[in-house]
Parts: sequence; C-alpha cells; structure tokens
Amino acid sequence: MMMRSSLAKCIVLIALAISVGVSAIQEPKTGLDFPGKFQGAALSGLGVRTKGPIKVYAVGQYGETFLLKMNMKVGSEKMASALSDALKPRCNDKDSIEEFKTMVTQGLPKGCKKGTDLAFATKGGKVAFTVNNKAIGNVGSKSLATAFKGIYCDGKAVCKLSPI
Repeated sequence: MMMRSSLAKCIVLIALAISVGVSAIQEPKTGLDFPGKFQGAALSGLGVRTKGPIKVYAVGQYGETFLLKMNMKVGSEKMASALSDALKPRCNDKDSIEEFKTMVTQGLPKGCKKGTDLAFATKGGKVAFTVNNKAIGNVGSKSLATAFKGIYCDGKAVCKLSPI
C-alpha cells in the first residue's frame, strides 16, 4: 500500500514538472534532482539502488545512458566491485568486465562523494563512463553494453525503474 502511495506521488510530481516546463525532476525517495534531458535524450525512468534500508544512489535512464547520482559516500573499489558483480551473471566477457572494473576504479580516485554523478552510455557497442560530466574512458564490448543495460532493465534488475 505504501509503495502505491509513493508511486502515485512520483507520478504526480513528474506530471506537474512536465506540465510547468521544469527542467529538473526530483527523485522522491532521495530528493536528488535529475535533468529532464541529458546528453540529448529525455529522462524515461527513475529508480533507487538500495542496500537494506540504505539508499545508495538514484538512477535515471536517458535512452541508452544511465545517470547515477550518489546519495552517500562509497569508495571506488566498492562501487567498481558492485557494478562488476552485477555484470557477471549478465556477461560472459570476463576480460571486458575486468577492464570496466579498472576503468571505474581509476576514474574515481577519491571514491564517490554524496552528489557525485556517474554516467554510463551503452550505445555503439561500448560502455562510455563519465564522472561529473568529465569523460573517463570506455570499454568496447557489445556484450558488456547489453549487460550494463540489464543491470537496470532486465527481469533481475538491481533496482526497478519507474517510467516517466
């Protein structure tokens, strides 16, 4: 019952934001703001990654790009390992997963502070990674790109994205 109420509030907030032309949409569980457009694509879904009762980050989907907004501080190794672990059951390309993990770890030398933006673009047969709008690198692997999308979009997604 409470989930329906939260979803209804989210839908009302999003509809209101769209109707008045607001350029940012607030994810209701974390209070984090997401732009209506990012890298040329419209926001199509929002969700929250939790670990038990802790809201780790909110995620917004923009076409084939996923924008993660950190809701708490997480170390670089922890973040890279969590994403890599989510990729493993979805991708058989172990070398690409290891390359991805290294890219994320090196791209976050001081970890992820609350408010850090991590973007993962999955088009063109690769996963491109940016931190706070600064390009970090990419891993060229179609299977990795498909697997990354699956983290948030398949039947075993780590968090459910509510459509916008």
